[in-house]
Amino acid sequence: MWAPGSCPPRRPVLVATVPVPDAWHESYLPPAVGGDLVLAAGGPAGAALVALVALDVVAAAERFRVSVPLAERGAEGSQVGLPRPLPDNRILLPVYRWDESLTVYLIDADGRILRADDLAAGREVELEVFGADGSVKLWQEPLVVGAGGYLASWAYRVRSWHLQCRDLATGAVRWEAPERVLAVAGDVAVTETGPERPGAGGVIVGRAVADGTERWRLPPAPDFAERARSFGAVVGDSLVLVDRVRRLAAAAAREEAIVDRAVELDLDPDRVDFDDLARAWEREHPPPGEDLVGYDVDGGHERWRCPVDGRVVSIAAGPATVFAVAVDAARRCRLERIRLDGQRPYRDEPVPLDLDAGNEPPAIAYVDDVHLLLAGATELVCVSTPAPGTVVWRLPLPDSPLVPRPNPGDRGILTASIAVTQRRVAVRGFDAVRVFAG
Repeated sequence: MWAPGSCPPRRPVLVATVPVPDAWHESYLPPAVGGDLVLAAGGPAGAALVALVALDVVAAAERFRVSVPLAERGAEGSQVGLPRPLPDNRILLPVYRWDESLTVYLIDADGRILRADDLAAGREVELEVFGADGSVKLWQEPLVVGAGGYLASWAYRVRSWHLQCRDLATGAVRWEAPERVLAVAGDVAVTETGPERPGAGGVIVGRAVADGTERWRLPPAPDFAERARSFGAVVGDSLVLVDRVRRLAAAAAREEAIVDRAVELDLDPDRVDFDDLARAWEREHPPPGEDLVGYDVDGGHERWRCPVDGRVVSIAAGPATVFAVAVDAARRCRLERIRLDGQRPYRDEPVPLDLDAGNEPPAIAYVDDVHLLLAGATELVCVSTPAPGTVVWRLPLPDSPLVPRPNPGDRGILTASIAVTQRRVAVRGFDAVRVFAG
């Protein structure tokens, strides 16, 4: 998406603040890069729904905006998802109208609407686009594109998944599944089945983008109170997942041991200091971390596994490299770098992170073969990709750019409302995009 070295080589300065309509939710804040444009999902603006604002980052000005009809319920019933740029500079944009429709618009590079694909035409109840609820209960996943098609998925009440794959050229439905899409690699769509209960993970499946044929299916992850497996990234022909089983199993054992210890001491439950018992347990049983696991995209078999000290809070793919931010039990943050050579990973020593005084751990906002950006609660830090311990520049930010991934069932991974292109950094807030130039 970005050319190597497109990140500013020196500390950027603010060149413009461009107003944009509020996003529907903070998870829909991250802007996208399409050609020389930065695309921001919009929202209600008066009597219209300004669904998309396209910014020329070089000129630091608005290029065009796309408006579509509001839902009958008005602003509160109109939800704009994340825009998806296409290689030919066209744009896909999903828009949900509460209890009415879920539409993906195909938009030309100049802002003209070329086509509107109604994903649930005549089947709104069956596909749970219509729910007769007191408020919006539908959640849109980011669109994914590949092999001449696009995949759209959505969740109803975080418990029921729906997925459609449509042909990019015609908009015709190729196939459907009760799943959500995670990624497309080559001609394989990586999806996840619906969860057994809200908050739990489903089963990861590889399907042919052309017709939905199942190529492989991973064994189900153990069921814990917290999701045990999350999508991380696609690096070359490896699908990278975050595996939390070691940490969650240890946490479950700790809780059981604490209860047993309280019973053994015959303590009054109202007078038990469970935090003290937990600290005592962890002194003897240091909590383990998580694993980054690489699977073959074509066959679904495990290719490599790398342990990480702590929990993974952000992950990104660089050139033949996986970067991850991990937080250990002492709340120390580290940047992990796992270099991939064929099926073999080479794990570098973690780099300690000391970004800012914010309570939130940082998220990886951008990476290429020259620079890597880490977004903290109060600043953006650029480090050298070959030598992540080397700080290139720091940029204070007026507002935190940290947002959760747009999946309410998997909030363990952070991202940032930041886009980088043309040696510009665009930081999106709810009502404006700040453009910085190096």
